Amino acid sequence: MLTRQTGPDLVIAGAARSGTSYLASILSSHPSIDAGAVKEPNYFSREFGRGDQWYEGLYRPREPGLLRLDASVSYTFQHFPTALNQLSAASPGAYVVYVVREPICRAHSHYLLRRDYFRREPSPDFGTAIRNDPVYVGTSDYAHWLSSLVEHFPVNQILVIPFPQITANGVEVANRICRMIGLASISEDVAHADAHRNDVVEFRHDAIKRARRLMKRSGAYPWVRRTLGAERMRGLRSRVTRKATPETLTEALSSCDAEQLDSLQHLYASAQAAVGDVLQAQDRRLSLDWATAWTQTVPEKAPSALTTALRLAK
Repeated sequence: MLTRQTGPDLVIAGAARSGTSYLASILSSHPSIDAGAVKEPNYFSREFGRGDQWYEGLYRPREPGLLRLDASVSYTFQHFPTALNQLSAASPGAYVVYVVREPICRAHSHYLLRRDYFRREPSPDFGTAIRNDPVYVGTSDYAHWLSSLVEHFPVNQILVIPFPQITANGVEVANRICRMIGLASISEDVAHADAHRNDVVEFRHDAIKRARRLMKRSGAYPWVRRTLGAERMRGLRSRVTRKATPETLTEALSSCDAEQLDSLQHLYASAQAAVGDVLQAQDRRLSLDWATAWTQTVPEKAPSALTTALRLAK
């Protein structure tokens, strides 16, 4: 069982667009996990200036056996280089989960989310976006983030999860986490009832998007989310959004120049090797077989969409 600390007990620190919302929704169904009024408080990244009292107010009062979950994936964004420092200082005993997905697909999915749902991506195409904003490629730099996590937390407090494990059996993965932090398993029925997959959607009207943004920045948002509950919030979201029709990865990569494509190829190779090494060591330590799931979906050879784009660009 984790010891009491000032910050969260369990953190899903990334990577964005890798099944973290789905995993967080399963874990939040556990009666001994307090997921807070906001899934991603981003306290140790963009909201640190709000102070400890604001962060404490997002959770129920501390009580024995109740663990706090913070699922802020921004803790592994390059925009916030002090986030892990601040997190580890507040919660040196926290258990940190880091989910990894094929790095090029992850970067593209991240771009689509910011473009279609958040409407915060002004660039006309993927190539321009990754040139102007380091968040897309930087968040997929798993070699960097895995090294940084180990610098801030003991290896036995870090669990690296390949994306295919979550998509294949998210409840089993969640229960692996529960066992490692000393909690009973989650019921399959309860977990599936509460599970939420965060597909890329877009708002039906810009006015709704603007209203949502204003509410999220106000002090009322945590109260609204806590009052309505996760299920009603999802229902409301489904009524004001529609599924986006995203471009394919091939279409996205066609907007990249040869230099960018070379960089993406190097990123893929670095991420593939770094994650593979970490998962092999983790498998030996925990008697798992997750490295296989990673190498089957993220082999040494780069994805065909990338190699084709490189050939056409040169």
